[in-house]
Amino acid sequence: MDPRPDDPTTIHPVDPVSEPATAPAPEVTNGAVAEPAATHAVEAAPMTGGSRTRWLVGGGVAVAALAAIALAASFLAASPMPDVLKYLPADSAIVVELRPELPGDQHQHVGNLLAHFPGFEDQSTLDAKLDEVLERVTREASAGQVDYATRVKPLLAGPMAVSVTADALGDSMAGGTPDGVLLVATTDGSATCASIFGPIGETTTYRSVDVETLGSFGPGAACALHERYLLVGTEASVQGGLDARLDGTGVDRSSTYRAARSKLEGDQLGSMYLDGDPIIAVIEETADGLGSAAQLPEGFWLIQGFRVTDDALVLDAYTAAVASTLPSGAPTSAPASESRFAAALPDDTLAFVEYHGVGATVEQAFAALGAQPGTAEILQGLEDALLTLGGTDNLTGWIEDAGIAVLPAGDAFGGAVLVRGTDAETATARVTQIRNLLVLASTGTDITVTDSEHDGVTITTVDLGDLSSLFDDAGFPVAGERSRLELAFAARDDLVVIGVGDGVVERILDVEAGSSLATSATYGRVIEIAGAKNDLQVFIALDATLSLVEGFLPPDELAMWSTELRPYLDHLAGVAMTSVNSSSGAHIRGVLTVK
Repeated sequence: MDPRPDDPTTIHPVDPVSEPATAPAPEVTNGAVAEPAATHAVEAAPMTGGSRTRWLVGGGVAVAALAAIALAASFLAASPMPDVLKYLPADSAIVVELRPELPGDQHQHVGNLLAHFPGFEDQSTLDAKLDEVLERVTREASAGQVDYATRVKPLLAGPMAVSVTADALGDSMAGGTPDGVLLVATTDGSATCASIFGPIGETTTYRSVDVETLGSFGPGAACALHERYLLVGTEASVQGGLDARLDGTGVDRSSTYRAARSKLEGDQLGSMYLDGDPIIAVIEETADGLGSAAQLPEGFWLIQGFRVTDDALVLDAYTAAVASTLPSGAPTSAPASESRFAAALPDDTLAFVEYHGVGATVEQAFAALGAQPGTAEILQGLEDALLTLGGTDNLTGWIEDAGIAVLPAGDAFGGAVLVRGTDAETATARVTQIRNLLVLASTGTDITVTDSEHDGVTITTVDLGDLSSLFDDAGFPVAGERSRLELAFAARDDLVVIGVGDGVVERILDVEAGSSLATSATYGRVIEIAGAKNDLQVFIALDATLSLVEGFLPPDELAMWSTELRPYLDHLAGVAMTSVNSSSGAHIRGVLTVK
């Protein structure tokens, strides 16, 4: 029977003249697939049953191809695990990874950062300059006994990692030889155990790999070269590293380690990972239950990563998510927020610390202590004692944010405590209450309390009198003039300021929008990288602080400072640290900026 031309199952012969030429394969450029240019127009034909089938099949193939491309792109975009991690046992309690080869964008960023300092302006000589610095460090650290070019540099060709197992921690804490510390370095292909460590001792073969003893490094030290990777540790730890690599049981397969490492963003110069469970277990076994006192939750881990941007060093630390242990009814934590004190402090502030949600945090702490059988009675006694002052709610419940600042005060330094209340009325009421208590307490003493007006704001100054007797009783005799201490405090709107130092409170009250710390280039840049929204932030203006410190140096130290240190220190700008807690864990970031 002749096949019917309209049967969708019929296979028709291909006319080599009428069929279009085969389309060229798509070109892959920078990971993107470029479609080939159309060679001619194709006229749309009526969609018969056969064409519908071909469209369905073709569409399915296209979808599958697109899915495969997307999956491949996701793998290519992910930061791959370096091979050195495959040698580290999966149960490693501590993992330290270093990247001396400056991976990804870090080579350029390191060069741009170092260009801010003398001697590193020429980027074309960066690698030579780094070698020069490392050679000098090696020579001085080894008193000239180690040659950098032949014994150190061959190990810096790629990632380097160190692992410590729980057993090694236990051995170390018990005073024994830690058997479970392993170093794995990526070599340049020229390194051998003998070329790096000198004469070797006995050689044994383990899984077709030579394991060589290093007698000069103490009993049990061993070295092995597998492919391009040099393994150093005890003989047992080197063998364990080879097992992990050859059996596919390295820490790179650990779900906990992978989850922690995925928190780190971008290319890193180094990282350190701590697995809480085995560490706490070892402490409990060897330190009489001290580990249980740490109260770390099960499954806790910490990872830190270090990287460089063009003008900053960035250190990130992440922890595992911790389930809330607060009793029901405890207040929720305040959300991460931007600083409200930066706009209230002068732009030459040297340092300050700010914590958000103070009142809620205190209530949470009291609720947690009250839920513990061992501390509930003590807590009740404390709350009873505070009733005379209105209780904890009266003392701290009205506080939203609190901070401490250090700023110039004449020829010295001054300090201030800043508090943001829930509203202006409450803040003023608390300041009035504190003033009245001080007046009452000063009766019959050397303490004096006085009020003054400053631009419509009442400033209360408290002279605490001669404190020399207190210093004498504490074992710190004060010679010369009597030691006196004055502090002042004031409230404006919802801001309360308590200052120590000449004119500190007045300076803060006089701050205008265009001259506040929030407008400082140093603060603005460092907090931008550290994260403006946070639960806690710490800031230090290194540039201004170092300039003030220089004025206190004796002449002999000033000369060394000026010639050897200041050319480099002059390029430091600011330091900041922020912390954010969330349901996914804690994130702490430290930043050092340069200029």
